[in-house]
Amino acid sequence: MSCDYLEAMNVVKDNQMARETSVQLRTITRLFTELQQLSFACCDVNSATQCALLTTLEREGPQTLTALTRSLNLDKAWLSRTTDQLVEDGLLLKMPHPGDRRALLVELTEAGHQAAHALNGQLNAQADRVLQRLSDEDRPQVVQLLGKLKAALEAELEQGREDSL
Repeated sequence: MSCDYLEAMNVVKDNQMARETSVQLRTITRLFTELQQLSFACCDVNSATQCALLTTLEREGPQTLTALTRSLNLDKAWLSRTTDQLVEDGLLLKMPHPGDRRALLVELTEAGHQAAHALNGQLNAQADRVLQRLSDEDRPQVVQLLGKLKAALEAELEQGREDSL
């Protein structure tokens, strides 16, 4: 066999593996999202947007609506309606930003912290149950590879943000 033929076969195999990997990643994302939706339905949270908002504010602290729109990649009007509902539910406070009177600052109330904590607990327990379905030999390797995948996703996201500026 010629070197050109072997090179061409390697390219075909690489392309096929890339397609299979892409399908697997998208499928895992879809399944994990669907599984998470089952969990947050049990925590008095009505939507994925509310879930993302509560867990982001719990993790990162008070933020402006503009910062949340950017970090959650949400439409400003959609985020505003969601925050209004969570304010009405007693989970969020909206107040003028102390350093910028044009901006609104959003933060969790005590009930919001409790809801986010309960939600995080449910989501973490769910992830643990999924990992428990793996063999004892596979689990540490999967956790290590998930860390590498997380780093790769963060790098790609950062690059995308820089490219969009």
